[in-house]
Amino acid sequence: MFDNIRIVLIETSHTGNIGSTARAMKTMGLSQLYLVSPKSIDEQSIALAAGADDIVNNANIVSTFDEAIADCSLVIGTSARLRHLQSTLIEPRECAEKVAQYQGNVAVIFGRERVGLHNDELLKCHYHLTIPANPDYSSLNLAMAVQIVCYELRMAHLMEQQLPDIKSDNQYATSQDMEYFFNHTEKLYQSLGFIQNPGVMQKLRRLYTRINIERNELNILRGMLSAVEKRLDLSKRDS
Repeated sequence: MFDNIRIVLIETSHTGNIGSTARAMKTMGLSQLYLVSPKSIDEQSIALAAGADDIVNNANIVSTFDEAIADCSLVIGTSARLRHLQSTLIEPRECAEKVAQYQGNVAVIFGRERVGLHNDELLKCHYHLTIPANPDYSSLNLAMAVQIVCYELRMAHLMEQQLPDIKSDNQYATSQDMEYFFNHTEKLYQSLGFIQNPGVMQKLRRLYTRINIERNELNILRGMLSAVEKRLDLSKRDS
């Protein structure tokens, strides 16, 4: 049911959390597990999977965050740091509703046990997911957080099955597509002297990521960049 949805764990240090996450996923019908540079997968991973060892054994192991999300057009990162994320902040139920209606590949990212996701990783997420736990005791371990999110995904999917099947032809730009665009944008506007500090590019990233651009729209934007480059080349030749 959820072949387009992947759960991504970043640099998991406790091997048992991988197995517990697999168990949480399988109980709700999810099977796509991606591991970014895990410390290891060992007997504890298999033991705590408690029958979901197929998910552990078939996990996609990659070296970087970018590899894990390259073909995804919707990326949702979990974070407890809220101050600078208010405009993109969602809770598990709203997250699940968005994902249930989505046609492309989706990544739900869970960060390192101690420090979560780094700022540069958060910038690559369209939405930031927070679980509204008891403020006096908000300690959730990794597998608990995954279980909550997977449960909401399943409930939203069951609700979606009861609605008329309306397909969308929209194809959204993948994370890799967007990285090409951001690199192109930064290179061009640095040459024009417009981008002189990293803060400008970070704000542009937040703007375009928040919009969730379709591929045909991205093609227009990249065409505009190429048109500016051609005009610059002509100006250089004329001078």
